[in-house]
Amino acid sequence: MQVNNKTMLITGASSGLGRKLAAEAAASGYRLLLAARSEEKLKQLAAELNDRFQVDVFVYRADLSDSKEWRAALQRIVWENQRIDVLINNAGVGYFRHFADTEIEQMETTMRVNSLAAMEAAAAIIPGMLVHGAGHVIMIGSMAGKVATPKAAVYGASKHAIIGFSNGLRQELKPQGIKVTTVNLGPMDTNFFDTADPSGRYRQASANYMLQPEKVASRVIACIGKNKREINMPGWMGIGSKLYQLVPGLAEKLLGSQLSKK
Repeated sequence: MQVNNKTMLITGASSGLGRKLAAEAAASGYRLLLAARSEEKLKQLAAELNDRFQVDVFVYRADLSDSKEWRAALQRIVWENQRIDVLINNAGVGYFRHFADTEIEQMETTMRVNSLAAMEAAAAIIPGMLVHGAGHVIMIGSMAGKVATPKAAVYGASKHAIIGFSNGLRQELKPQGIKVTTVNLGPMDTNFFDTADPSGRYRQASANYMLQPEKVASRVIACIGKNKREINMPGWMGIGSKLYQLVPGLAEKLLGSQLSKK
C-alpha cells in the first residue's frame, strides 16, 4: 500500500502498544486519527508526532466501554474524514481473576471494549473502504483467544470472539480488495497489566519472554497492504496454539504449569 495521503485510525492510541503503533505509522508518513479515553494524552502524542514527523494527527476522545459515546465518536470520525484506509482496533482491557470472583461489570467492560467496540468500528469504517475497493483492517487479538487459561476465561472469550469475527470478515471482504489481519500476542510490556494484574505476579513470571511494544508495532505497520492472515508473537506461542487446537487435552497436560502462571 502506497502511504502517500493514506489515513489510519488507531483505537487505544494514548498509551502502550497504541502509542507505539502511532509513532511507527507517523514515521511511515500516515495521516493519523487517534482515539482513546484520555484527550490530554492524545493531544500530547499528536503534538509530539507532528513535531517529529510533520504529519497530520487528529484526536478523538472516546470511552469505548460506553456504546453511545463510541458510536457518536465514530460518526464524527467518518463525517470529518472522507477516506480511512487502515483501521487498527487496538483498544483492550482485561481482569485476571477467577471467573467466580469476576464482577458482572468487569465482564461487560471486557466484552464491550475488546469485542463489540472493535466490531462497531469496523461497521463504521468498512463501508467507506468498500466504496474505494481497498483498505486494511487489523485486529489486535491475543494468544488467549486461541488458548484459554485460568483466571482469564472472560478475557479469552473476548479475544476468541475477535479472532472468529476476523476470520469471517476476511473471507467476506477478500473479493472486495479489503484485507483483514489478526495480531495474536502473548504478554507484552505495557500498562495493560496495571489493571489486569495489579499484584504484578504474572508480569514477573512472564518477564523472560515479555514482548516489547516497539517490536510488535514495527511488525504490524510493516504488514499493511500485504495479504497477511495472522501475526503470532512470540513464535513459540503460535506453535503451542496449533498443538492446543490439535490435541487440547494433551496440550493442557504438557503446558499446565505454563498456562497457570496468572
